[in-house]
Amino acid sequence: MITGVFVGGTSGIGRAMAQAFARHTNGNAHIVIIGRNKIAAAELIASFPKADTNAIHEFIPCDVSLITNVHHTTSELARRLQRIDYLVLSSGILIFAGRNETSEGLDDKMALSYYSRWTFIHDLMPLMQKSERGAKVYSILAAGANSPIEKDNLDLRKNHTFGKMTAALTTYTNVAFQVNLFTYDHILNKITLLEQKFAKEEPNRSFNHAFPGFVRSPMLTPSTWYWKIPYYLVYPIFSFISVTPEVSGDIHFAALLESPPGFHSYNPKGKLMQYKPAEEETVDIVWEHTLELTERLHEH
Repeated sequence: MITGVFVGGTSGIGRAMAQAFARHTNGNAHIVIIGRNKIAAAELIASFPKADTNAIHEFIPCDVSLITNVHHTTSELARRLQRIDYLVLSSGILIFAGRNETSEGLDDKMALSYYSRWTFIHDLMPLMQKSERGAKVYSILAAGANSPIEKDNLDLRKNHTFGKMTAALTTYTNVAFQVNLFTYDHILNKITLLEQKFAKEEPNRSFNHAFPGFVRSPMLTPSTWYWKIPYYLVYPIFSFISVTPEVSGDIHFAALLESPPGFHSYNPKGKLMQYKPAEEETVDIVWEHTLELTERLHEH
């Protein structure tokens, strides 16, 4: 049975993509929703089409801002799932605020939008390798061009700004997906991009990074609005130029289904964006930083 995992699937675009997946399969799938809101997850699952008795629709609670929680969840999935065909990652919060550290010492926005997603992909790679149809990964964040990195400030503990944050999240995600084009054994061996280019075989997997544009998600409420501009002045304008999560979810689910093997970037309309690969040095630095950090936070 086809299996789809939706991290951050209780709200916004992730929720809408989970609903689109349920409609696409007519409910006859193993659908895993991962998030914090049990009530929202129950309502979402109840909205899925009635399925055959073999279908499984379930919720796994996880605060993905903590990497130890992510490792625990991926270990549970590894024990219970036979494979993963679709992995959709949409967890996050508005990033207009300053640095706010989790109990693990990471900025909460970077933990949600990059480190946790990287950990899910890395830990679940063996399950995705078992997909007969070729697993597809779709991360909804800020697809675009790569930016220079600060080698001595990769976790942005120093001089944390909105501009640095968005640039880092975009570049780090691109780098992670750029590396993930190649076989899991190659990744574990940490061979360079130059060596990867000469690999005779590439996996039949699809890694996709999307910029959804302006979406009227539940994050856009007065309690989560961080701009100094009054919320009541900004939101009417935002509503005019934005789309609903359902519209965006349908767009990006269609892009997910059609995505070919390889790494691709998508714009708000689900169209391919041009991508220039990151420099080999950037890939090595970001990869080693992320691997060391997430392994250090592995639950023992």
